[in-house]
Amino acid sequence: MLLYRVFPYLAAAGPGDPGHPGYLHGPQGKGRLDNPDEYACWYLSAEASGAVGEVFADLGRWGPEMFDVPFLAGGERALGVYEVPEGAPVLDLDDAKNLLDRGLRPTQVIERNRPATQAWALNIFQERDAGGSRRWKGVRWWSYHRPQWRIFGLWDIAPANVTVEVLGLGHPAVLNAARALSKPLP
Repeated sequence: MLLYRVFPYLAAAGPGDPGHPGYLHGPQGKGRLDNPDEYACWYLSAEASGAVGEVFADLGRWGPEMFDVPFLAGGERALGVYEVPEGAPVLDLDDAKNLLDRGLRPTQVIERNRPATQAWALNIFQERDAGGSRRWKGVRWWSYHRPQWRIFGLWDIAPANVTVEVLGLGHPAVLNAARALSKPLP
């Protein structure tokens, strides 16, 4: 399955370096599902516009400056396309039974309460099957900004980068996200 994420990109960056498509930038811990003492978390979207929207939705004004990466000399925002194996065990939190089995309500999944979302994410990460192996490689839920966008938080999977597309105001994913979020573009 193909998934998307927006990240700070530097064409000359090598594997393991900031700006590389396989690099998880910055210290983790502030993300909705982060538990950096247990795992690193990849945040991706099933839709290219969803990846753009998740990163830029809270900006009051969309303009070319939103693609700047001041902490990475020569860097620019890009859309990475990643491949994750079909059938990877990802818990779908848009399934009522999965919520019920974990005592979660939909509002607990989507709320912007980092300690709460990080706690249920850690509980799901620690779930084991009968053989003692981890049951899930991540979770899937819906976007706070647009419920049609499917968002993934993955651990125990290093998604393979397929392509990188530098972003700008004319990129189709940016145009679609702006339209979906009623963001005027200059």
